[in-house]
Amino acid sequence: MVLTLLRRRLLQGLACCLGFAALGSVRAEDRPPIAPALGATEIQQRTKEAFFWGMQQVGFYELRHVFTMMEGNPAYRGINRVFGNTRLLSAKARFATTPNASTLYSGGLFDLRNESIVVETPQMPEGRYWSIQAADHYAHWFFFVGSPFTGNAPQRYLIVGPDWKGRFPPGFKGPQIIRATSNAVTITLRLGVLDARSSSEMAEAGRLVKSVNILPLSLWAKNGGKPVPLEQQPMVRGNYASFPRMNQISDLTRTMTPLDYLQLVSLVINDPSMTQRRDSAKEIATLKRLADIGLREGYRFDPTRLTPNQIKAIEAGFLEARREAQQSFATNLLDMNGWQLQTSLFYDDNDYALRAGAAEIAWGSPVPFESHTIAFGLVDDQGHKLDGAHRYTLSFDINDLPPVTEFWEIPVYDDYGYFVDNPIDRYSATSYLYKAGAYHVANGRLTFYLQSERPTDPDQAKNWLPIPQSGGFRLAPRFYGPTSPLIDGSYPMPRLMRNDG
Repeated sequence: MVLTLLRRRLLQGLACCLGFAALGSVRAEDRPPIAPALGATEIQQRTKEAFFWGMQQVGFYELRHVFTMMEGNPAYRGINRVFGNTRLLSAKARFATTPNASTLYSGGLFDLRNESIVVETPQMPEGRYWSIQAADHYAHWFFFVGSPFTGNAPQRYLIVGPDWKGRFPPGFKGPQIIRATSNAVTITLRLGVLDARSSSEMAEAGRLVKSVNILPLSLWAKNGGKPVPLEQQPMVRGNYASFPRMNQISDLTRTMTPLDYLQLVSLVINDPSMTQRRDSAKEIATLKRLADIGLREGYRFDPTRLTPNQIKAIEAGFLEARREAQQSFATNLLDMNGWQLQTSLFYDDNDYALRAGAAEIAWGSPVPFESHTIAFGLVDDQGHKLDGAHRYTLSFDINDLPPVTEFWEIPVYDDYGYFVDNPIDRYSATSYLYKAGAYHVANGRLTFYLQSERPTDPDQAKNWLPIPQSGGFRLAPRFYGPTSPLIDGSYPMPRLMRNDG
């Protein structure tokens, strides 16, 4: 993936548009934000370190801002409260990159400093994928339940923060009590839709989503240890530090400037809910170096006090770090017959450049391979970058479809990782729809047609995957319940063939 960030000079009018809210004890100091002894080279290097160390955390912080503080935004749900989505995501959803279009999402952002969270699921039907997974702001996934992990029987869990002290409510067994790795976490439910063409199937999937309960312990206990319907749960706005431009930079890869980024890192460092890794010698050493450019506890990073030369060095470091992170991510993918397979099998959380590159592709990646793997398709069979000006085919032998225990999906995204708007609201192909008979199969082949215009042939139209009319795009097939060939990269994934004839 090649992302473009326009260099922006924020010297004019900067003071009127940059400010912080809800900062508590964090203060601005009289001394300059950057140590005077640091020259341009050192500032550039420290900025790179800030990018590598903080991209996952910054992505979490901005996502939490959208979900819990941007009232009026379709994604808003408040803190410690899920959003029970009964519709598949579409091209209108632009708050998170590379989502899927085959599962209903429910979930939210949670603060465990004062509240533990109860998770309860009913009996789930066989043959339908569902999972609940939780991660901290480093994208460390610490909680997995669902059809691939714990089966479909009714389940109940209690998620507590790392600093929790007190007594548990009666009735929870040891394996049901989960100690989170941070007080700031995200919890996400995914539930597979078997046939999106069917109104009855959509209604049933929506019912199942609403039957899962993820709510604060206090509400659960007050209701006698029983779930509280989502519509009866209060919507509490988050109260986290921010600055005015945060409402405009939820699309981080397109709209975030280098100075935006350093302000976000400052917020992360000073957020009491985002538990730092005090056991990490590398993190401690990194934060010590970042203090020299004003990124330290108790200090509000103030870009209005920077000199033009310091801003220039920060911009250079940011852009260089972004390129290096993208390269690190690309070189750590496994080649799978020309596709680039992302698996956590070889992921090192202390490789900060790799961690930042993964965050730019999609916050929260890589998801552990126990859940699913993703294969990125950025080029055709000749190695040319994918472009909406051309037409392509992707053809599978029906006897050699991706080997999964749950389901596979082939979504199409634009160059920034968002669904491609199209007249039939079709954003992906799935094994669920294949099993439901939605696609045309001929001579033992399942062939998808990727082009901007609807094919004139009716059979091809059934298998049409719309792409942009021009410009780059990408594919990111994901495999839920991957078996070994989709973890080690040995599956012979068919190449994307350019076919303009």
